[in-house]
Amino acid sequence: MRSRNLAVTATLIPVLMLAGCGTDTASGAAASAPGAKKASKHALTDEVAGQTDLAGADDPVVRAYYDYRVALDQMMRSGGGKTKQLAPVMTARVFQAISVQAKYYRTKRLHNTGITTVLWAKRTLASNGVIVSACYDTTAARTVDANGRAVLPASTPTRWLDQMRVQPLQGRWVVDGGTTTPNAC
Repeated sequence: MRSRNLAVTATLIPVLMLAGCGTDTASGAAASAPGAKKASKHALTDEVAGQTDLAGADDPVVRAYYDYRVALDQMMRSGGGKTKQLAPVMTARVFQAISVQAKYYRTKRLHNTGITTVLWAKRTLASNGVIVSACYDTTAARTVDANGRAVLPASTPTRWLDQMRVQPLQGRWVVDGGTTTPNAC
């Protein structure tokens, strides 16, 4: 039972950390750099072929969110080994938080299989900036240990709602925190 609680905590670390990154707990950010866009555009068509709503990806703010999700998925599938793709799509503060999660994955020898599917993403304006609200599904993205055994209980939610604040940084849009909550969106 204790290892199950640990596994749930390991998987939800990015959720918990992102919630503490911004000054507003109901917002966050997503980003893309011109160089990251090319990599992510390739990744979106090759690695995230399951996406059902890429129409908003022409909007640089929404595209920034997709780039963020692709970079985060790459890190988790690599077991925390690949982190260089994260820096161009998020602020230093968020990168630091996600790096802690990557270290946890490496230490515990965890990794994800499959991909996260973004079901929809849209931009909204709020008093504290630009927000990307997105619904994503983790049904195909299992977290497993070094032996390939699932580490999360079957009751772990698979639908999540992101509320990410997007901010411009040196001519590109970047993730600056936000919240992720289980939601049947």
